[in-house]
Amino acid sequence: MNTTLRCLMTVAFFSALPSSLLAKPIQPLEELKVTEDRFATVEVLTDQGEFEYHLDNTGERDVSNALQEVFDRTAALGDVSAEFVFLPGVYSIDAPITVKMVCLKLKGTAHGGLDIFGMNLKSGTIFRFGKNTGPNCITFRRASHSKSFPSGESPWDHFDSKVEVEGMTFVGYNNTDVDTANGYSRFRGDEPNFRGLNWYPSKGRYKDAEKEGQRALFFPKGPGKNEMLRVNSCVFTDLYSGIETEYCDVCFITDSWFAQMVYGIRMQGHNPICMIKNNCFADLETGITLGEVTSSGLNDNGFAYVSKCFVIKDAQQTTINNNTLLNWKLSTGAAAFGGFVHVGSSQNLVMTGNTIKQELDSRTKTRTVDEQPNGRAFINIENARNLVFSHNAVDTIQTQTVVKLHNVSNSVITDNIITFADGGNAVAQTGTSEGNFYRPLNPADSAPFDSFKE
Repeated sequence: MNTTLRCLMTVAFFSALPSSLLAKPIQPLEELKVTEDRFATVEVLTDQGEFEYHLDNTGERDVSNALQEVFDRTAALGDVSAEFVFLPGVYSIDAPITVKMVCLKLKGTAHGGLDIFGMNLKSGTIFRFGKNTGPNCITFRRASHSKSFPSGESPWDHFDSKVEVEGMTFVGYNNTDVDTANGYSRFRGDEPNFRGLNWYPSKGRYKDAEKEGQRALFFPKGPGKNEMLRVNSCVFTDLYSGIETEYCDVCFITDSWFAQMVYGIRMQGHNPICMIKNNCFADLETGITLGEVTSSGLNDNGFAYVSKCFVIKDAQQTTINNNTLLNWKLSTGAAAFGGFVHVGSSQNLVMTGNTIKQELDSRTKTRTVDEQPNGRAFINIENARNLVFSHNAVDTIQTQTVVKLHNVSNSVITDNIITFADGGNAVAQTGTSEGNFYRPLNPADSAPFDSFKE
């Protein structure tokens, strides 16, 4: 074959490759090869075939470069949809990871978890982030396809992401700026605990906790949108934030556990159809922080030793129903101070069936990383119209107002059981509040019970 023909064939070959592959040639990594001695720990299922890779799952070596290579190789296929299945084990990651695909799923195998204290046995698929991972540990960026479906319009320059994460455990290097000395951790001192984690942030360790704090899953804003996020049956611990988004169109976060961190879920920007259900939040500064939510359900979650359960900037057509909270009187330090919910503004907000046990007098909270007062009430609803707050059991020892309504109108507050200590009261309205119907439970108004008959 003459030189001219060989050059023409080479040009033709590279011209046919996806632009992403041309921009960053994929080099073979010896450590990814599957051999008799190096079994496949990662299986990638795509619409263009199946691929197997070996990543060390002993937790003994950093696999961040290899993991990034697996994501890059898959993205380079072009117009790809992919599911990444990880065998049980510990995958040590000590550098930030970036994933750029339109549609993908990360899936762990076996039961996932990592006990906060006690047995502390590894189980399932664990991503353990080192101190150099972050602040955004895994960033999901939007991508596009070469043409639309099913019309086939091309070029197609809309950017999008659909991400699902199932059965994974994410463990950070530490929980950054939580006031561990006064609570949260069962351990003291600026030394690694038996998990090798530096839970206690000694004074001056961080120049800016907000910038340095580790976020396990991060979804930035940018061109296009994060169209759908699903997180199911996952565990997040020892992080600054478990799930953080700057914008998300639709999300389903269910059946997961968030523990030992500053923020469990922090979703900023606009969040239409935000479904956060059936999760456990324990030993946290703030369970769920939301920007603007619309047509959303924040229901059936359990909280224990949490300073704030819900902090919401604005809620429209949203429910906060059937959640439970226990802040035990022996809770350590700051982990039970603050409030159940603070909503900055809302319309058509429904709160029913919540069961709350607050055994500390949680006045204005100043003991944890978030030193701003939580609306100066345990349940604080501001700038609301058409609020329904009914059939909640709120058992507290507050020496101040338990439920504060500020600038609230056309609302119904009925049939709640609310307890408080001397100096407190159940419900009060301030600001410009009008047209509200309030009916407290009064045993004197009860009809007599029927006689018992065998």
